Amino acid sequence: MCGIFGRFAWTGSLGDEAELLRSTNAVLHRGPDDGAYFSDGEFFLGHRRLSIIDLSPDGAQPMGTPDGRYVVVFNGEIYNYKELRTELALRGVRFASQSDTEVLLHGYREWGTDLPKYLVGMFAFAIADRLEHTLFVARDRFGEKPLLLAETAHGVTFASELSALARLPDLPREVDSVALSRYLCLNYVPGEHTLLRSVTRLAPGTFRLFRRGSAASGRYWEAPPLDEKQDAFFPTLGTATEELGRRLDRSVEIALRADVPIALFLSGGIDSSAVAESAVRQGALRHAYCLDFAEDSFSELPNAQRVANRLGIELRRVVLSSEELADFSELVSHADDPLADSSALPVYTLARAVARDYKVVISGDGGDELFGGYLTYPATKVHDRVVSRLPGPVRRRLPLLARALPVGDRKVTAGYKLMRFLRAADLPPGEAHFTWNGAFLPSEAARLHPGGGVPELSSRHGVSRHPSLGELQRVDSADYLPNDILTKVDRMTMAHGLEARAPLLVPFVAEYGLSLPDRLKLRGLGKPKRVLRNLVTTRLGREIGHAKKQGFSIPVHRWLRGPLRGTLEDTLNPRALAAVPFLDHRAVLDVKVRHLSGDAQLGFELWGLMVLVEWHRQRVLGLGRQQESPPLRRVEFPKPL
Repeated sequence: MCGIFGRFAWTGSLGDEAELLRSTNAVLHRGPDDGAYFSDGEFFLGHRRLSIIDLSPDGAQPMGTPDGRYVVVFNGEIYNYKELRTELALRGVRFASQSDTEVLLHGYREWGTDLPKYLVGMFAFAIADRLEHTLFVARDRFGEKPLLLAETAHGVTFASELSALARLPDLPREVDSVALSRYLCLNYVPGEHTLLRSVTRLAPGTFRLFRRGSAASGRYWEAPPLDEKQDAFFPTLGTATEELGRRLDRSVEIALRADVPIALFLSGGIDSSAVAESAVRQGALRHAYCLDFAEDSFSELPNAQRVANRLGIELRRVVLSSEELADFSELVSHADDPLADSSALPVYTLARAVARDYKVVISGDGGDELFGGYLTYPATKVHDRVVSRLPGPVRRRLPLLARALPVGDRKVTAGYKLMRFLRAADLPPGEAHFTWNGAFLPSEAARLHPGGGVPELSSRHGVSRHPSLGELQRVDSADYLPNDILTKVDRMTMAHGLEARAPLLVPFVAEYGLSLPDRLKLRGLGKPKRVLRNLVTTRLGREIGHAKKQGFSIPVHRWLRGPLRGTLEDTLNPRALAAVPFLDHRAVLDVKVRHLSGDAQLGFELWGLMVLVEWHRQRVLGLGRQQESPPLRRVEFPKPL
């Protein structure tokens, strides 16, 4: 796991090298073990290294082929690198290191732009071809690793994080109005946009080949198509469970490849429990880490301890309190895009504790999207089959009823869930689906950001009028998973130089999960993730396999009225808002007043506004902390003939 930064300038010069070095060091936290760069002609490639596979200098980057033609910088892990090494060796390739990085160089020489199809893992990389004068960039299938691009008529600059691009003095800082409207609804920026119009994300499962003055894009992977006939291939729950177990064991085996020890994030839910059981049985796990709260209703410790005891591993408890937000600006800086998922704080705190003893951690991320685990799925089903069929006047009155419901400030109470459900009653089912986990409704976002209009959340995905479970899973896998869940995990773990791996996202597990018929994921309104739950029940017992879903959130409503009120007032006051021209300041202050008075529970919405204002201060106004810029080694490669 590393941080990368680079530029391909096909006209003119690369620019001030000192600025490029500073941008490379802006991702120092992602790779604290080493730093180096390559600069020649039209190419600059910078790298910060976190040493995990081949800890020797032979595995350092930027890495080039012996003839100097290809040079790569790479962030991530290629889990099947040993199998690919064997295949390439049979083709006559001679390797100079034991690293997975070298597989990319020789694989690109052999397979060209088809290279990503062969890779199993999480990755974002850039390969410069100095002979053909091209730059090839690619990103993994689900977007576990980030890659951001700033393209101009003169070239392209890429980076692991927006922070590195924002260090460049010539980067335009105009805010994307459409992306902002969607952010206000979702608390993350969806799609390929960032909040800066000049910066985009390379989409998961895609690549881009830049030549002088042009770029060709391609998609090498997409989710398996929906096929109602597929049900015939999964005749029983038992058959599907056995097959999933075989696939999961293989994915955990290759995801555990490393030259350093590995730990586990353990919540006690069935996703992390399934991964933990497989890893322990394969003899590759000793310690698990669980986050705990002083507030009992938010604690996951009892379930996690039950799993750890069953597996015979040590569980290390990490306690989170509101004091962890003493430096709110630091959390926003690492969130980067911006991202206002309040569960980023628990991940940040947990990662910091793990990073004291480990460089790698595995988790159960992806299970909800792949196996139908979110409560939003049955909610959308009820909305489609019941609420959307009610007379228009009745639907329009339900949001008014939602405002009157007592919801409390404990962890996602039943009243709070009902309120969130009813407030979207007048939206189409597909559009309502995006609001269940979101912040402001589209109409509310339009009042906060009048210049952005009323945002549409589902139309860009082509969601049907009556979406099936499989369709919703694919939408979430393409948007919510990469742009919220995986962004959160990547930024918060890499803030401490910790690599997080998700075995459930290995393609032969993920594709199997997405291909399962609805009846093997969710039956009626019963417990979700039916096949995965059955696997955990078989391996760990019913008490663990049927444990209540907890979720991963902080007491945001309560904290913003109590210990974090000072941070709230410092961030959302008339003076601070005066620097943010795109928000309606009165509307923002009204949200704050309604929450503080107890008239409504708007903690998640306020959190999103706080993150936005602080992000604007750092990334647009350039008032964030400047990271240290230690010396970087310059590496040289032969001139290609």
